[in-house]
Amino acid sequence: MTMLKGIKPKDKYLNVNGLRLHYLDWGNSRLQPMLLLHGFMAHAHVWDNFALSFRTQFHIMALDQRGHGESQWVEQGSYSIYDHFSDIANFIEMLKLKDLVLIGHSMGGRNAILYTACNSHNVERLILVDARPCSNPIASRALKHLLIHLPLQAISLDEVVQEVHAIYPYLSWEICQHIANYGFKQMPDGKFVPKYDMRMIEQTKRSGYDIEDLWFFIKNIVCPTLVVRGEKSPFLSKKVAQKMARLIPKAELEEISESTHLPAQENPKAFNRVISHFLNHSYSPN
Repeated sequence: MTMLKGIKPKDKYLNVNGLRLHYLDWGNSRLQPMLLLHGFMAHAHVWDNFALSFRTQFHIMALDQRGHGESQWVEQGSYSIYDHFSDIANFIEMLKLKDLVLIGHSMGGRNAILYTACNSHNVERLILVDARPCSNPIASRALKHLLIHLPLQAISLDEVVQEVHAIYPYLSWEICQHIANYGFKQMPDGKFVPKYDMRMIEQTKRSGYDIEDLWFFIKNIVCPTLVVRGEKSPFLSKKVAQKMARLIPKAELEEISESTHLPAQENPKAFNRVISHFLNHSYSPN
């Protein structure tokens, strides 16, 4: 990851639904707003490289969703898609964001589907990055594998970096370090643990690694939409991605080569090129 010296986002906080939510603001508030939503167990800083490339074209904000990153955990462990929806809807309303470009990865993409389907007037363009709209056995196994192999405790950040790279070999070491630096915290005993609320993992296990079915909401998305899939993703099959693009009236589908579930980070050049083309061209049906 190439971080430009002197260019950093501002850390900001907003009280939403009784929670203190953290987000990164990359400035240029007079430009069209772009909201970035990370995936399960991730954080707002996973978008840093992407934000650096687009910050002069958009007012970019990256949200740490409840229980993730620097945002507050929920005492009663409420982490359903409907809880996230309420947070995102209120966050957008409180900041008075209009004509929004909404980009969500995985869990964040599912949250973006629900928000856009229910607030179509407020989203100008939608980008869904490896976000599956329903459960299937292959994706559930992939999620189980991910949860088993991501460390819940490590003696050093280097150990975390090695584990992340083992799961996602297309990631550069620099990006793995970036993800680990912002995704883990050191405890008094010196060990490192994830910043996200680990009760979410237990909830996922109890659900059998299944997720809510969003096909009904998919059909209600009317804005130009880009469905992005990592070419070797075990989470979103090409068949399901094609179905998403068919059901959304103004949708396009793009696959990112040399990537699995993290195309924005695994192959950032190709990902940014696809996003730039989508954002800078008028919608044309396939």
